[in-house]
Amino acid sequence: MSVFNIISIICLSLCFLMFFYFKWYIKKCTSDSELEKYRSELKKLESDIDAVTDRNLQLIEDSIPKLKILLEETDQRISVYNNELGRSRASETLYTSLGRGIRAALKTIEEPAQEEPAPLPPEPPAAVIPAVTVQAPPPEVKIPSKQQIRAAIDFLINEGLTAQDIAARLQISIAEVDLAMNLFKRK
Repeated sequence: MSVFNIISIICLSLCFLMFFYFKWYIKKCTSDSELEKYRSELKKLESDIDAVTDRNLQLIEDSIPKLKILLEETDQRISVYNNELGRSRASETLYTSLGRGIRAALKTIEEPAQEEPAPLPPEPPAAVIPAVTVQAPPPEVKIPSKQQIRAAIDFLINEGLTAQDIAARLQISIAEVDLAMNLFKRK
């Protein structure tokens, strides 16, 4: 016999031995006791997953009515906010127009009507020229800016004055003071 034949026989016998060994090992691993063990573990895992899923579903179902209530309250608050915003804008427009009208009326009352100069008499002879005193024009009245008015109103509100007192002291309309007081309260 040649060496090649001997090696072939040895390899073939090793293959048979390996075949029978793996067959025995697979039977051992797939025996009924091992399969039952795996099945029981899978059933236990499945029941745990079902319990957690049921608990999560119950939590979600309990949260749905609470969320609906919160959404309804939020919708109501948004609608109230929109209504108040519309009123506020309308009030601001009204107060602004009232303030402009009153300021314009106050300006026309405060500004003296300019008289037309009287015609000059004929010039006297050169020897008799009276001394003429020139009066300076009245100083311009500075109109305070909106920020200055607002700061003054805030200061007087902190002093505890009423809207009528503030309006009289600053010579503005009560509507403007009311608007500023409402804005001051929102701070």
